[in-house]
Amino acid sequence: MKLYPGYLICILAVLLFESPSVAGSAPTNPKERLIITGTGSGIGAMRRMAEGFQMKHPYVAIDVLPSIGSTGGINAVKEGRIDIGLSSRPLTPDERSMGIIEEPYGRTAIIFGVQASNPTNGLTLTEIEDIYTRKRPTWSDGTPIRLILHPINDVLSVYLASINPRLKSASEKAQAIPGVFIGMTDQEGASQIEKTPGSFGTTSASLVASEKRKIKALLVDGAAPALSNIADGVHLSAGKYPYTMTMFLVYKRDNNKGEVKDFIKFVFSKDGRKLLFESGHVTLPRITGK
Repeated sequence: MKLYPGYLICILAVLLFESPSVAGSAPTNPKERLIITGTGSGIGAMRRMAEGFQMKHPYVAIDVLPSIGSTGGINAVKEGRIDIGLSSRPLTPDERSMGIIEEPYGRTAIIFGVQASNPTNGLTLTEIEDIYTRKRPTWSDGTPIRLILHPINDVLSVYLASINPRLKSASEKAQAIPGVFIGMTDQEGASQIEKTPGSFGTTSASLVASEKRKIKALLVDGAAPALSNIADGVHLSAGKYPYTMTMFLVYKRDNNKGEVKDFIKFVFSKDGRKLLFESGHVTLPRITGK
């Protein structure tokens, strides 16, 4: 999701001053405060993480703000407006040169999802291509297929376009379909998949699991987007379900705020990994030397 700097500043200002804490029950008199936001696919899991962290660190308040997108979170870290950003893409070389780093904490499935009542259980990749090209306009029961898209520069759109040339062309052209719904945040897109008869769109397993969304995740070429089918190491080809994205914590390299280090340490702890697993992630080993 692409947000203009001025718009981002307004969002953060409103959220920070109107919401004393977005993550669970905040301490009455906190000595320290952490602010976290970024990709919508990471918000639900990090709210649960914040609740777990606050049980062990009762004098730290954590605000996990609504989604502003991966790029929005990265920019907010760079500008010192938040402590930790959540990203579903790695940093670019230019972003790394600005004194910020990313640390992968989990991998989650990219889901091709439909409304929970849809009788369809799975599709082939060719059938998915046909849906985006409009070669296949209806489901098997005759219900019109309603595409739910993300902005063309959104991580989910970029990933979809990377699968193969036909899907790239079709998904980009679909942006111009009259009346097509384009969700400006991951949460907006997921809500539309939930409530639209005949819906079809992409979302993440982490969002569906952590927010308990009523979305059916389709099998693709017979493979389910289950954690057992996702590679848990650095070699993505090891998984039976290949459509995944890696999730990152983003923070300033020279951040000396002890609570930031403590929170990141908690994410990679036994308790943190359990919360990630319950929130639709395959956990990843921590990269040392950060």
